[in-house]
Amino acid sequence: MRSTLAALTMTTLALGACAGEQPPPQPPPAPQPAAAASAAPSAAPAETPASAPKPSLADVIPQTMKGIAEGFNAHDSKKIASFFTEDCVVSAYGMPDAHGRDDVAKGLQGFFDFAGDSKSNASRVWVKGNVVVDEIVWAGTMTGDFMGTKASKKPLGQMRVHVMWVTDDGLVKEMHEYGDDAGLMAQMTGKKGAPAVPTVPTNPPQVHFAKGTADEDKLADWAKSIDDAFNKDEAKAVVAIMADDADYWLNISGGPTTKGKKDLAKDLDGWFKTLPDQKWTSTNAWGVDGFAVIEHTVSGTQKGRMGPLPASNKQVSNWRWIDIVQPSADGKIQHGWGYANLTEMMQQTGAIKQPGEKPVAAEKAPAAEPAAKNKNKK
Repeated sequence: MRSTLAALTMTTLALGACAGEQPPPQPPPAPQPAAAASAAPSAAPAETPASAPKPSLADVIPQTMKGIAEGFNAHDSKKIASFFTEDCVVSAYGMPDAHGRDDVAKGLQGFFDFAGDSKSNASRVWVKGNVVVDEIVWAGTMTGDFMGTKASKKPLGQMRVHVMWVTDDGLVKEMHEYGDDAGLMAQMTGKKGAPAVPTVPTNPPQVHFAKGTADEDKLADWAKSIDDAFNKDEAKAVVAIMADDADYWLNISGGPTTKGKKDLAKDLDGWFKTLPDQKWTSTNAWGVDGFAVIEHTVSGTQKGRMGPLPASNKQVSNWRWIDIVQPSADGKIQHGWGYANLTEMMQQTGAIKQPGEKPVAAEKAPAAEPAAKNKNKK
């Protein structure tokens, strides 16, 4: 059984019924009262008779998301797995991949054993063709042991983002997952400075459907150009493409949204001191209803502190990130939300061990010489 933090939350996709479009949110999403589980479970997408018209993606995607949501809040791992293809691949960055429905179900059951009262709901969703991006919130209590850590009964919770590729029949065939598991570990152990546990929203999520316009294609290209600014290895190049009243929230910081160009410049200056030779590479980008969503990786050398982590002077390679960005009227960065798993970077620098890695055996101290022999040496 895969026992990974990634598998714990890999399908907390509580979208519920897709709601109509709403105005763009102000970062970060406002906390709401805790969510209640759905009463009536949904079945996996039914096979369509050959004579009947094939349901559209607009029909099957909400059905799939609603079923996954109900399965999660009912703690039914097999039900959730039924909405994935037999050969699905789930990449929860920083942890081993899951392959197939059995892996999905086993990972989720491990999560339900670990956080037995957990509930989840989505805050925002973006849909473009067969691609669904959802931002979710889950919260609960550490009711079970996990990877050598005894159940602490402490409150837990995260905001996470999933990128899903869905078949025309409404099954998830591939998923990328982003969430700060280092922060979750801090919550489990009650460390000072652990991220606050978010409140699960009860309102329907804000759902944004792509309109298929040229402007959305331009948004995707604009998001990729942000990587070009970061690749200049200096904070001022990034500050120059930000609106004066821009804001940005980062899930691995555990802190509030940074607002205003002056404070953002300070944060960026620290970031470039941490990874002064950083290089960003775009892997996927979508423009959806006024938002740009971009998956990308960063590589570089950790030469400065990153939060509580001291400089390691070690190489970080292809650390996976996802950013959701909104432009200002003049094409600069207005709002941004970033997600990554700090543990992925920590594994590369040696701050923590790779999942499944065995501890290095300590060298045995030389045996003490017999007292008589020691006496002869005097």
